Amino acid sequence: MTLSRRDLAAWLRAIPQSRHEPIPPHALPHGEGVGMGLPILLETWGAVALTVAGIRAVSQPAYYFLHSLAAWLEAPGHVIEDWSEAHGARPGEGLKHGTSLVFLLEQERVSRYPDASPIRFTAVAEVLVVTWDHPPRFLVQWDARAGQYQIIGGRRKEDRDWIEPIEQTAIRELEEELCDQVRFEQGDFQLDFLAAFQGARRLSPSFGALTAYHFTFFHARDLPPLDLCPLNRWVTRAELVAGRTHDGKPVRGGHIRPLEARLGHTIDELPSSFRNTER
Repeated sequence: MTLSRRDLAAWLRAIPQSRHEPIPPHALPHGEGVGMGLPILLETWGAVALTVAGIRAVSQPAYYFLHSLAAWLEAPGHVIEDWSEAHGARPGEGLKHGTSLVFLLEQERVSRYPDASPIRFTAVAEVLVVTWDHPPRFLVQWDARAGQYQIIGGRRKEDRDWIEPIEQTAIRELEEELCDQVRFEQGDFQLDFLAAFQGARRLSPSFGALTAYHFTFFHARDLPPLDLCPLNRWVTRAELVAGRTHDGKPVRGGHIRPLEARLGHTIDELPSSFRNTER
């Protein structure tokens, strides 16, 4: 049986109010075609009560939630029109696009269940590009979706039958985020492995999902002189650890202390990433 959006709207509108007797889901219009998947989903939202007697709204606001969904079903568009990856999640911005909806749902889940399981698992390669100043500084790039500066690097690519080697992720990200000024295959730089570890769970500022991160850190070496790309800047270790640049811009650095615990020293002690540099 093929159901239309209008059929589902009629089914939603037939769910009794909280003051009325429940009706078995299959007895509602088109109930046999709807089955039990949608009633269980609505129960997950908390909008309906499912008992042996049937289904009904849990309250008047819940009843009007169902009718709002029915109205959306009869409208030509969608509740969320923009499910692209172009937007990050920002606390307090409301419901603007798919990412903000995911963020609101995940934020509420974490607030109720502090030990909530992540729904996203991401391997990240991070590359420390160090310049010897007083104190040493580290290259970061502005991430518009995340709304913060981040150490050079990014997510490992995966396909159905392929997983990118994490060192290749680091090479690809470094080349891209240095504006293609260097190429690994041409011998323009080397990478030294530093450490790999599981990071803290957090709501992804890019996707809104509660995410478990696995970080692999590398140290770039033997780089030639570079022009600073438009989105890049240098920050100190103190700025990274504080999570804020000296002029008040957010920068992600919560994983620096765990990295240093594995290294046995601070990142300020790393050699310069550039050729022919003396300390």
